[in-house]
Amino acid sequence: MNILDLIIKISSLIVAVGVILTNINKIFNPIYKKITDLEKNQCKNFLVDFLARVENEEKITECQKNRAYEMYDHYIKDLNGNSFIKKNGKD
Repeated sequence: MNILDLIIKISSLIVAVGVILTNINKIFNPIYKKITDLEKNQCKNFLVDFLARVENEEKITECQKNRAYEMYDHYIKDLNGNSFIKKNGKD
């Protein structure tokens, strides 16, 4: 086997792997989007519930506050959450 044959085989392998990865990506992108949407909705539900507790002057522990801040950061930074929570969650 000469160098040219080896380069052709390696190139073919790279193209084949690229095609496989593209097809895998097409399969998993919709699944990833649905999971992200579910996660975003869970965060939003948690934050809305937390804000309702604050408005109703329920006792909130430091642990619950810290969790709400963590969830808010995740909602905004990782999930690109909208401004609904921002507008209604001000101190």
